[in-house]
Amino acid sequence: MQTALKFLYTLSISLWVGSMFFFSFMAAPSIFKVLPGETAGNVVSDIFPKYYMVGYVCGAAAIITAGVLWLVYSSRGGVVNYLRIGGLVLMLGLSLYAGEVVRPVAAETRAEMRTLTEGSPGYQAVHNKFRLLHARSAIMNISVFVLGIAILVINAYTNRE
Repeated sequence: MQTALKFLYTLSISLWVGSMFFFSFMAAPSIFKVLPGETAGNVVSDIFPKYYMVGYVCGAAAIITAGVLWLVYSSRGGVVNYLRIGGLVLMLGLSLYAGEVVRPVAAETRAEMRTLTEGSPGYQAVHNKFRLLHARSAIMNISVFVLGIAILVINAYTNRE
């Protein structure tokens, strides 16, 4: 049972971080390179709910399995377990905020921006709002990615033979 929990824990973090890496560094740049801007934005907007759902499911699985492993199988409390679970909770919290709070507002702002023509009154304000929301989302996603890598490093260090 312990091996299965460790596998699920490691798999969930690896899938989460791997999906973030693939989408951010391969899929999205290729989509924006090949497709016209508006179409690329539509494709990425369609992917985002699924992208965030991967994070929610993997984050919940990682937190649950880490908690069970700590409570049932660990004889030590230690800072490492607090860092591991605290990092996972922070990752999931940032993902939830980015996906459920920032993303819908950015989508509304993007739709509003499309109703205006460049140079029209109000366009620049809406465009700036969208850029700010996009930057906020990107910072949260980068933070989740870096935390995920850090947790994988902690796992590698604590699971060494």
